[in-house]
Amino acid sequence: MLASVTAPTEHDRLQPSPAVKASISADGLVILDVSGGLVLSSNVVGARIWELLEQRHAGGEIARRLADEYAIPLDRAQRDVAAFVAALIARGLVTREARS
Repeated sequence: MLASVTAPTEHDRLQPSPAVKASISADGLVILDVSGGLVLSSNVVGARIWELLEQRHAGGEIARRLADEYAIPLDRAQRDVAAFVAALIARGLVTREARS
């Protein structure tokens, strides 16, 4: 069962969990949670979101980039990024960076 998770805000900076290994290809993304033995896959958009998470971009910046790169409305990109990231957080695959 997935834990209850507060949706990430536009300004939250996230980072992959240290126990997660990811592989990105032209087909998309494969994520391995080494500690939990979980393997997940995603399409190329999920792979792009993951790349931007690895670069420590906030959710709002990721949504703006996806809107530009894929020529989609910003509100759709914001919803899609929030849903994808919330699912990653719920599975412990990414965490919010501590605010300084």
